[in-house]
Amino acid sequence: MSSNATIIRSNLSLLPAFGLGLGVAVSVGLARFAYALLLPAMRESLNWNYVAAGSLNTANALGYIVGAVSAYFLLQKIRPSQLFITGLLLTIVAVLATGLRSDLLWLTATRLLAGIGAAWVFACGGALVAARYHAHQTLRRVATGLFFAGAGIGIAASGLVVNPIIAMLGNPAWPTAWLALGVVAAIASVWPILEASRIAGEANAVSSGALNLRGLMPSMLAYFLFACGYIVYMTFIFAWIQAQGLSWKFGTAAWFVLGSGVAVSPFIWRRALDMWNPAVILAASCFVTLLGALLPAFFASAPSIILSTALFGSGMFIAPSSVAVLVHRALESNQWAKGITLFTVVFSFGQAIGPIGAGWIADSAGLTRSLYFGAALLAVASGLALIGLRRVSERMQD
Repeated sequence: MSSNATIIRSNLSLLPAFGLGLGVAVSVGLARFAYALLLPAMRESLNWNYVAAGSLNTANALGYIVGAVSAYFLLQKIRPSQLFITGLLLTIVAVLATGLRSDLLWLTATRLLAGIGAAWVFACGGALVAARYHAHQTLRRVATGLFFAGAGIGIAASGLVVNPIIAMLGNPAWPTAWLALGVVAAIASVWPILEASRIAGEANAVSSGALNLRGLMPSMLAYFLFACGYIVYMTFIFAWIQAQGLSWKFGTAAWFVLGSGVAVSPFIWRRALDMWNPAVILAASCFVTLLGALLPAFFASAPSIILSTALFGSGMFIAPSSVAVLVHRALESNQWAKGITLFTVVFSFGQAIGPIGAGWIADSAGLTRSLYFGAALLAVASGLALIGLRRVSERMQD
């Protein structure tokens, strides 16, 4: 059978992974990253500075911490599929509620709840994909990448929903945009909820036993720094595009390219996901996002911004995919959900730190300097992942 026929057959059998990936589209693409599109309108309408704007993303990231930490313990009592579905429902409610009031306390609370729901979806979904493809190991890695790449669908969809509303109705229409996102989130959640309810197997069982993290700490630290760095770009890139005087239509196009890059990334990285050491995949994904983050800072032109979003999108969700592959290879199947959740805890702390630091830099030295800050963190993350390569290799050989 030709390689093309094999890919076609594989893609058809990847539909369950795609369905579960719509959970990431909702919890990450719509609930988290859509805020970058709404940030300029909310900042203008509510008279915020960049620190205040960044603090809402930090509230979301703190919710992600609460969700990740709580998931680590909840998975000792309930199945990943149950927590996944609960997280999706919580995210839908939080997104809808964000459009109901404009006071900072309310918005902080809704962003916090959205973060909790997203963490439950993100942490449990990787284990559910592994359970679904437990008997198809040749597909499991690309299925894992496809699950996380579901965020790209949400990113692209958020641009198509939010930007026309703000363009037609003005900055004060940001609550309408959040309500529209909530409706889209509710519709998109039907398939992943049905898919999660069908999954059985050991990887969907209650987690048990202590995790053995020997050899995994460098990768964990690299993942932390990746979270600190990538979230800077995702929080402020749309505001940076607007600061260059480019139109909302161009901003929508750039955002759509970014989401499309995420969506196709598991196929671009298919051979790497199949054959490379997970530490090398993590380092490479950090480096690709680093290139994407630096391009607009050095070359403030429309073509460089499009190339930047394409590069950044193609590498961004390969990092969590590499971590999921690492956990699958290093831990027993009944600990996959717990292991991915622990990495998600580390990731969530990084996401909480990044926007505040970048917001302070943006207020004092401009948005371009904040992009430099995020890129520097991604560079260090890539180096650390390579430093930990030998330890990861030894661990997987045991």
